[in-house]
Amino acid sequence: MAARLLARTPRTEADLEARLVRLGYRRETAAAAVARCRELGWVGDAAYARERASALRARGAGSLKIAADLAARGLPQAVVEAAVAESLAGEREHDWARRLLERRRVHHAAARARAWRLLQRQGFPEEVVVELLGWGE
Repeated sequence: MAARLLARTPRTEADLEARLVRLGYRRETAAAAVARCRELGWVGDAAYARERASALRARGAGSLKIAADLAARGLPQAVVEAAVAESLAGEREHDWARRLLERRRVHHAAARARAWRLLQRQGFPEEVVVELLGWGE
């Protein structure tokens, strides 16, 4: 059953175990199934977090939004922090924010308020937004 659940969508270890319990498996059996899936490389919180963070980053999410998404999925803080850092792919948060503005065609000074709202909504830290938009100078 665990393999079928994982075939549909990637899951965190906690989510997989909880779903197995909801399907009627004893908690001990579900935990053993998750452990076996981990041994086989079918499930792993760190890999899940890296893949999810990368996907969100590619869609324009900033570090704050990515961290909130991963934390809401019950992932440990250390795993969240590592995934967020890796999602930057060696670039600065500033560069990701600038690319988002370029993709959304928010270039002009008159559009600063719109740019501010977009970057905040996408979870970029305030200091990145201020640096990018030149406010606070």
